[in-house]
Amino acid sequence: MFLPDATLGVARSLDSLDLANVGLNGVMVNTYHLIQKPGEEIIKKLGGIKKMMNWSGFVSSDSGGFQLFSLIQKNPNLGKITDEGIVIYNGPKKQRKIIFTPEDSIRMQFVIGSDVMICLDDFTPPEANEKRIEESVLRTIAWAKRAKTEFEKQLKKHGFTETNRPLLLAPIQGHDNEKWRAYCASELKKIGFDIYGLGGWPFTKDDQFDYSFCQKNAELTDKNSLRFALGVGSPENIVRLFFMGYQFFDCVLPTRDARHQRLYIFKINPKILDRKTLEKMTAENRLDEVFGHLYIGKGQFDSSNEAISDFCDCPTCQKTAGTPQVSKAYLHHLFKIGDGSAFRLASLHNLRTYSRLMEVLRH
Repeated sequence: MFLPDATLGVARSLDSLDLANVGLNGVMVNTYHLIQKPGEEIIKKLGGIKKMMNWSGFVSSDSGGFQLFSLIQKNPNLGKITDEGIVIYNGPKKQRKIIFTPEDSIRMQFVIGSDVMICLDDFTPPEANEKRIEESVLRTIAWAKRAKTEFEKQLKKHGFTETNRPLLLAPIQGHDNEKWRAYCASELKKIGFDIYGLGGWPFTKDDQFDYSFCQKNAELTDKNSLRFALGVGSPENIVRLFFMGYQFFDCVLPTRDARHQRLYIFKINPKILDRKTLEKMTAENRLDEVFGHLYIGKGQFDSSNEAISDFCDCPTCQKTAGTPQVSKAYLHHLFKIGDGSAFRLASLHNLRTYSRLMEVLRH
């Protein structure tokens, strides 16, 4: 399953009907950001995020830990990470602080009404030394225990049964330190979670996607475990990790890239692709023959009457009597004049490319 980014309860420029129309059945929201806007009380009054969005599909909620870590990493004056939780300073002189704990994150995710809830974790920075890696792993394990305890309390409070309850995910931390990552996975398995997440930064020092890192992470969990490749990725990333044993993916790429005029395309008609073919092409390192992209803002498209892709059936590319709903030239024009509909039309296309990829992988 691929979940597009819907941080604040919306995939930017799209509504829930748009998401359903391009074949998506889930979204990823962000707990910390939803606490800020619209806030816990409003979400509670509206009956949860699904009712607020008018969305009948699947919802996963990120704990918010990575976003807070990123803010603090950029500006330490904004807060700090402690064993109790993440401390956020409110005010120029740090006169007021808010503590965001593993328990707070879980309680808020029950208010959101997520189908998959993610434990607050201490993200291991890519540049971390062994002492910081150890600290990150030990804290992630301790927070996961606290989150699991709170999760079980909330299940009882809300009257869930084993058959209708949400699932709980714990990210595995430790960056590329094999000893600490293995220890983190081992301790999390002892606590017991429904899904295990790819925690950390899956890129090498020269900013290449690190498939070896992802493979080793998958091997740390039991063969039949559910695995979530958090923050992944491009179509090629998804295919390669799918065959490593990951089943869930979420990423900002299809919508963010759409807003920056980068459109994903199949080079081969997905109607003739299947899982077995993709597995063979992955093994042969031939996925560049399957996926491509184009930048619709380039001048070469300013007078093209073609669809973005002849293989695409999204609302943007759909044809009537051989004419696409939106030509490359028209979408190029909409971006040039800064019309907001360009974001929507490009996002619909990219998300349909991703949902069709998931359809191929399922069959």
